Amino acid sequence: MYVDDEITCSVDTLRLEFAIGEELGDSTNTFCSIVAADIDNQGRIFVLDKIDASVREYDLLGNYIRHVARSGSGPGELLRPRGMTIMNNGNLVINAPSKKGYVIFNDSLEFVEEISIWQNNSPYHISSLTDEKVVVCKYGENPITDALWHTVGIYDWGEEEWETLLWKDSVIITLHEMFSDPSPADLFCSTRLLRTNSDGLGSVYFAQVDTLNYRVIRWDSTGTQTLNITMDFSPVRKSPEEIAAESVYLTTRLDNTQEGGIRPYAFREMISDVGIGPDGNLWVRRGTRTDLFFDIYDLDGVLLRHAVYPIESWSWETETTSYGILAWELDPLEGYQKLYFIH
Repeated sequence: MYVDDEITCSVDTLRLEFAIGEELGDSTNTFCSIVAADIDNQGRIFVLDKIDASVREYDLLGNYIRHVARSGSGPGELLRPRGMTIMNNGNLVINAPSKKGYVIFNDSLEFVEEISIWQNNSPYHISSLTDEKVVVCKYGENPITDALWHTVGIYDWGEEEWETLLWKDSVIITLHEMFSDPSPADLFCSTRLLRTNSDGLGSVYFAQVDTLNYRVIRWDSTGTQTLNITMDFSPVRKSPEEIAAESVYLTTRLDNTQEGGIRPYAFREMISDVGIGPDGNLWVRRGTRTDLFFDIYDLDGVLLRHAVYPIESWSWETETTSYGILAWELDPLEGYQKLYFIH
């Protein structure tokens, strides 16, 4: 277990409220591949399954309510969706590459419309900023210049181009380099994905994907930076066992045939998730640890305390919400996924 000497405040232990997920069973509680989860302002839990191409709705006790959408190419249907967000007006918006944009359901979970904007590389993550604006995380590339990039920008709803560019993370990788060692390009394109988290009040939080720098930024709806938190932590190297497990997972997931498979990054990311937690404060999950460990700040950026759910896994994913933490493993030891609700 990684022992963190950068604990400067009291540490609360989070408790598990419930877990949803079975190895075998009906479609209500079995998951193929969780790609996103969230809770709306009515306390409804939504879980987006990439392979099953549906959204499951549960209540705050973990009881199954219904399926939303299904696999297919018809109106309101999905094929390998990338993510979802809940708009301020209650609409459920799903990032749908097969529809080149969004598939939208209203707050009664009735299909409303599809918006097709991008011919290539539709967003992999969006956050609702206002009813008219979203923050979009998107991948792009230029084969002529050998450039690959990720961008975070404020977009007017339904528009193709950003109104304000907030962040750009880019790399130059030549075709020769890709053929001789595809791991860096595969990792940058498919795993080094940016995420934002809206507070529902016109601001969005962002943590750069970085193994060296711990940094959290808040922007308002005009793109003005209103908060900047940095911490001076030492990089944390992954264990050989963690690298081996991650290599097998990524090689299988990305269907890579190179000799030896995909080689993951040697160091863990400083931050894995950021969002407004159940106490109204800013929760920042440290990626340097294999348990679920959070630094909790007030909205002025003052560190208040820490919180931990002391179950270890190299593949945790989380969504921080005002009701609690939703968590799931990309590569669970049991061989099947569960959704954990932690408070």
